[in-house]
Amino acid sequence: MTSPSPASGDMLLPPAMVEDPSPLRVSTFAKPEYAKLTFTYGKVKEPSAAWPVHCKRFQVRFRTGRQAAALTSEPRLIRYELTVPPGKRPWTVARDDRDPNEVIFTCSPPGEPAAFDGSWSVQLELTGIEVNGSPSPVSIDWEESTSATGEAGPYIERTGRGEVSKRDDSFYLHSFRPATVAINRGTKATLHWEGTPNADYTMYYRKPDGTEAADPAHNGIWTSPEELVDDTTFALQAKMGDETRYLTTYIKVNNPDIVVNQVTAHGAVDAQDSVTIATGKALTANGPIAANDSVTVALGKTLTTNGPIAANDSVTVALGKTLTTNGPIAANDSVTVALGKTLTANGDLTAASITRISDLRGPANRPLKVNSDTEFERDVKISNKPYHGLHVTRIYGNPKESEVTIKDPVKIDGAVNLMGKSQGGTVPIGQSKSFRAPTAGLIVGIIKSGTRYTSGMIKISHSLGSSESTACANTDPINDWHVQYSTTSALVRKGESVTITASREKGPANNSLSAWYRWYPFGGNSPVLNFREEGEGEGADEDSE
Repeated sequence: MTSPSPASGDMLLPPAMVEDPSPLRVSTFAKPEYAKLTFTYGKVKEPSAAWPVHCKRFQVRFRTGRQAAALTSEPRLIRYELTVPPGKRPWTVARDDRDPNEVIFTCSPPGEPAAFDGSWSVQLELTGIEVNGSPSPVSIDWEESTSATGEAGPYIERTGRGEVSKRDDSFYLHSFRPATVAINRGTKATLHWEGTPNADYTMYYRKPDGTEAADPAHNGIWTSPEELVDDTTFALQAKMGDETRYLTTYIKVNNPDIVVNQVTAHGAVDAQDSVTIATGKALTANGPIAANDSVTVALGKTLTTNGPIAANDSVTVALGKTLTTNGPIAANDSVTVALGKTLTANGDLTAASITRISDLRGPANRPLKVNSDTEFERDVKISNKPYHGLHVTRIYGNPKESEVTIKDPVKIDGAVNLMGKSQGGTVPIGQSKSFRAPTAGLIVGIIKSGTRYTSGMIKISHSLGSSESTACANTDPINDWHVQYSTTSALVRKGESVTITASREKGPANNSLSAWYRWYPFGGNSPVLNFREEGEGEGADEDSE
């Protein structure tokens, strides 16, 4: 490396200086370091001067000793050589080391002065310089005796100065340690070490998110940029040139965050704060779980157990919330529903033994349905409050006996209505209406004659027989005319085919004659009758009930 330009001076031929290595490395007890300085003189002139420049001598001097401002403590070990171009006179070099604090190298041409014209130069090499152990810049002084006015002179002593740098490049690394071996969670770590000042240092460590981080380190001290939440290992890397060294240390974090795949505890596990299981993951206990306080399941989430749940005390479900089980619930003791509250089963509710219910009702505004045989071995009592009663839509006998058996007397204080809501309509004269009975019931036919000399007939036929009735309207000898009615009826079983026929027996077609029917289903309301009609008919005068 060429040293900086000479310091302020009046030299006509300032030398160019090269140091090797650059910067120079200081010696250690174990390893001495050597340097070479090369000075090229006569190639470059001061800008204000004119060629040729005549020179009688050129000197290089620097301080010696062990102090930082000195270059070497062994000046006599320095080897020197001065080189001139071919065809030029050889120069002489003299070393003066009589002063223990300085060494001087004087270069001069023999005989008459040398004339430098810019086409040639001399070169002085100082080798084997054992650099002392104190890093610091060192001044290199030079001096010349030159003339800018020709060979006759006059010759003037002119000075200049350069500088080289000594650096401690001995590579060492030791004493890597934390400021304290344990820190509290959420605080930063501080580390110290001893190492070569000129080395490059990098600290590697584990970040709180589990990734590796690398951070530059300097001057033997480093503080983590992040607060630590877990025990952490630190690796310090030192690099100088082609050589790399490492040291590691470890810091314990009090009350750390711990992330593991599996935890095996041969003793008790005491969690002083919340325990969180990640979404979609499970907390599995192969043995009992004892909760000395409440166990809370987040809103909209589920507590699932694949085995039994044993509650040695009350199980409370918050107001308006639901206890849901996808499997059976076995209660070895009483199940109590608070007064005014409801036990709701959206599926089957099976009781293998006695079920005691103080008030059994259906859903709000809907009846209670019992779809299986029901046997009452004790009295069935109906409240005598207004509008309370036993409403029965069907009563069937034992399938084997085909009858209803009442073993004890039944007292009926009011009417017994075994029929559902009736249906009715007209039967056109001269036509028939047929239907298939959707339930068992009673069919009634009515015919009316409203004028003299007119009579008609209504007939009911069904698959088990027929019943006929005739209604006639004749002139009353006493009265000019009067209205006559006639009815007929039949008991019909479910599924029978029923035909109702209305016909005129006497009287012209325009005389008043009408017929209709009424259907009374047994055991509750029946579907609307589905009729088919036959015959042309005369039409009906009225539709009466």
